[in-house]
Amino acid sequence: MGEELVLVGATVVDGSGRPSFRADVAVADGIIREVGVGLSVSGKRVIGVAGLVVAPGFIDSHTHTDGSAFRFPLSESKLFQGVTSDVTGNCGIGFFPVEPRFRTQLEGYLGTHDFAMPGILGWSDFAGYAGQLAQSGLGVNHIPLVGHGTLRIAVMGAEDREPTRAEQDGMEKLLAASLRQGAWGLSTGLIYPPGSFAATSELISLARVCAEHGGVYTSHIRGESASLMDAVDEAIEIGRRSGARVVISHLKPLGRANWGKGGALLDKIEQARREGVDVTADQYPYEASSTSLTALVPARFHSGGVDCLLAALGDPGRRRELLEGIERELTVRGGPDKVLITHLDPADMAGLSGKTLTQIGTMWNLAAPEAALRLMQNAKGAVSAVYFSISEQDVDTIMRSALVAVGSDGRGLTAGATDEATHPRSYGTFPRVLGKYVRERHLLTLEKAIHKMTGLTAQRFGLKDRGLIAQGMVADLVVFDPATIGDTNDFNHPHQYAKGIEHLFIHGVQVIAEGKLTGEHAGSVLYRPM
Repeated sequence: MGEELVLVGATVVDGSGRPSFRADVAVADGIIREVGVGLSVSGKRVIGVAGLVVAPGFIDSHTHTDGSAFRFPLSESKLFQGVTSDVTGNCGIGFFPVEPRFRTQLEGYLGTHDFAMPGILGWSDFAGYAGQLAQSGLGVNHIPLVGHGTLRIAVMGAEDREPTRAEQDGMEKLLAASLRQGAWGLSTGLIYPPGSFAATSELISLARVCAEHGGVYTSHIRGESASLMDAVDEAIEIGRRSGARVVISHLKPLGRANWGKGGALLDKIEQARREGVDVTADQYPYEASSTSLTALVPARFHSGGVDCLLAALGDPGRRRELLEGIERELTVRGGPDKVLITHLDPADMAGLSGKTLTQIGTMWNLAAPEAALRLMQNAKGAVSAVYFSISEQDVDTIMRSALVAVGSDGRGLTAGATDEATHPRSYGTFPRVLGKYVRERHLLTLEKAIHKMTGLTAQRFGLKDRGLIAQGMVADLVVFDPATIGDTNDFNHPHQYAKGIEHLFIHGVQVIAEGKLTGEHAGSVLYRPM
């Protein structure tokens, strides 16, 4: 555990949302032992932090670090943001449970979402996965959710149909087993097959299992453009009928036709809360989203898994239908010049990373839908893209809400390990909020922003020992300079660490000292208390 130390002369923003105050913070054995003025420093290491802010370590409420941790276990891009814990297994995509007869389908599913494989998925349940992950030497804490898409594959593959009663029972039993082993809840990705094949009734039954075990239900909802309002209604209804806490993932109106609806989304959430539904949301501070290029392909082509999708992509008899579907989705997302290709497999296509679909179509002398189809065929579906289709007005509106936590939707990465294009959110989300939206634009107070990064997320996911600076809490602490903190990257130069994090502690172990990594791997897999 961490050494005895005292942070002296801090401006403490404690994560509760109350006004900041001056105090010293004493830490011993990985726990905050005392918070107050003039604490004894005898026999302890002293770190002077006058002029700096001390806050609870930031909890990223929505990440895909489980897709990068086996390759980049230290998660440097997260540490330099002040993040100490990542909620993983989001959007219905996860590494457990694993059923051997459907392992190949699961590997294909993870591959389309740019998830690095740790060799063979040699475990069957959450306990096996967590044990393997812990051996990686984690840089940040992991708070794993059960992915609904992965759960469905484990029971019935990637088929486009309702589960039988026995299959529904099988999913519920696997979910309950994961929750008993310490997983934190269930996530859904209802635009991604096979999650998109699920009826609302299936999800209510699974969310009810979450509620019975004290877990949370998070959802990448069924639509963020034309069906946005209905999709939010569905998430609220699942919470109403199951009794589960609900978090709507990366809340946003997608596509120009939906711009300006941010306020209406918040009205829905607030009305549902007045009616007794425990629903909130999270958000990243950017006007672009990122996901697989296969999201352009209508869901019906995904039935049966990646192999069936690839077969459909190469079927001349379905080519026209495919291209029409891709073109419709491109229109919703703002057109091909608003789609930036990031990750591609195989490696010989890496020169296309960082180019738009319009540019690639011009290079290949193809219309944009045909270029997208060719990319997916050549890369066997493993193509990721950034979509510039969110308005600044809606980002601002949603960010002001005290019901919306900060979640990057990114992953832990290492700068310099690759020059492949990626979304800058993996490096910049939390400092960007504190620099751009607090210091520069005064959209949020510092106390409100920190609460949205710490106490709010801890409460939503049931982290009783983190998210606040108080006696007895785990010493996950970030010390930053409020005058300099900010993101340093953009979409053209995404692999650049944020600035302004002076010190960072995880379980009382110092992982950043005076702005530099110490080399300590202090993260761990966190288990939901029973």
